[in-house]
Amino acid sequence: MNTHSAHPDSAHSHSMHGHAMNASVAPLERNWIRGLVLTCALAIAVWVGLAASSHFVDPRAVPAGCVTLATSKTDAVVTLAIVWTLLTLLGMGVGRLVNAVVGTFVVGAGCAALALRSSGVDGAIFDQASMTALGAETLMWAVPVTITLVAIFRFSGSLPDIAPRFTSEPWWKEYFDLDAIRAGLVGALLPIVAWLVVRNMLKGQAFGGACLGGITVGIAYRLIAPQITPLFAFVAPLILMGLYQMFVASRVTADLSMLFAAGALAPELRVMPADSVAGSLTGVAIGLGWARSFRRSDTITT
Repeated sequence: MNTHSAHPDSAHSHSMHGHAMNASVAPLERNWIRGLVLTCALAIAVWVGLAASSHFVDPRAVPAGCVTLATSKTDAVVTLAIVWTLLTLLGMGVGRLVNAVVGTFVVGAGCAALALRSSGVDGAIFDQASMTALGAETLMWAVPVTITLVAIFRFSGSLPDIAPRFTSEPWWKEYFDLDAIRAGLVGALLPIVAWLVVRNMLKGQAFGGACLGGITVGIAYRLIAPQITPLFAFVAPLILMGLYQMFVASRVTADLSMLFAAGALAPELRVMPADSVAGSLTGVAIGLGWARSFRRSDTITT
């Protein structure tokens, strides 16, 4: 009698076990590839931002970081257009591989590199720039940011935890319907947080205030509008920050250099346009991710 004959169920169980192991290894391989691509994309984005900073300067030969302070407006616009196109393509690629919010973060990382290398409010004061013009530039950034985000979100597809709401409607309703715009009012948190956080004239505080404001916006938007694709969450802070800066600047009657010397310049005016853009794109992306841990898993659409 053969006591070592294989049982049919035993062979079947070994086969099932092999399939299970292969299924578990595949996601690990995909995650490793995604992590490598994301790391490379972030490195490229930062390099692009740093390289761009030296291609348009202010009258002191310091990287301007914005059109308002640039000696040559044409060079500034052309450089920003090239940089923004490259960052958009990077964001689209990462968004398709991971998701649209991560792709947007990559674009923000490139803008952050440009912002941190560029002139701060001290340069604006030294160059006798108009604070109203700087606020207007922040507001105008909403246009290229919107175009980039639409490209990333459309190319990347739906977010994994937010189901499309308008499958048979025009595509723009998914991002810009009345509910999305209402939720975008939380974008006012960016200037509010900047006003609370920025307490000196250093570039780091202005940038940090914008990033913290963006994180706050991302968390708030996700909590009050969990089923809305959060494209407008990135745009609304720039619109509201720009409008508020223009309003505050229009009410300043004292000499700006005297206010700067006394440390009395309004905190929200110390945030430069590139700071606002980088803070909105990176901060909101981080806030949206963090907000997922604040919600019960059974409320997330899968």
